[in-house]
Amino acid sequence: MIGHFHIPGDATRREYAVYVLVARERPSGNISMYVGKTGDNREGCNPVISRAGNHFSFNKVHSQMRNHLGMAKPEDFDFDYFYATFGCYTHPEQDRTGVDVINEMERQLNLMVQEVFPDLKLLNPYEGRTPLRKWQRDEREAIVTEQRRGVLSELIQQVRSFLGASSK
Repeated sequence: MIGHFHIPGDATRREYAVYVLVARERPSGNISMYVGKTGDNREGCNPVISRAGNHFSFNKVHSQMRNHLGMAKPEDFDFDYFYATFGCYTHPEQDRTGVDVINEMERQLNLMVQEVFPDLKLLNPYEGRTPLRKWQRDEREAIVTEQRRGVLSELIQQVRSFLGASSK
C-alpha cells in the first residue's frame, strides 16, 4: 500500500492546544471520539502532530486512543484530528497561565462534545466529580472568555461539518 497525509507546518509548533480525535470504524462506520490537550501539567509540550502520533504508540503511557480501543485494532479505523491552539508554550515554573487555560479549555471542549454529539461515543468523558470551592469555580469561569469559547465553538463546528460531510 502507498499512503499519503498532509501535515500543516503550524501543527509542528510548540503550543498549548486542545483537540478532538475522531475514530471511524471500518466497515461499520461507528464513530468514537477522544478529547485531549497538549502542554498540560507535566514539564514540556509536544506539537499536536507529535501528540496525534503518540495516540497510536505501543507505549501505553502515551497511546490513549490505542488503549481505549481495547481489543480493536487501530488499523481497522480511520482517524481525523481537529485542533485549536491557545498560545505558545511557557514553562509552568515561569508562568502557569498557559497550563491553567489549556486545562480549562480541555474541560470545556469535552463538555461541548458531550452536548453537541450525545449519540456518539466519547471515550474519555469529563464528569466533574471533584467538588470545587467557590474561588476555584470563579477562577475557572474567568478563564472561559468569550473569545476562547468562540474558538472552541469553531472547533466543534469543524467536527460537525466533517461528520455531516463524511456521512453522505
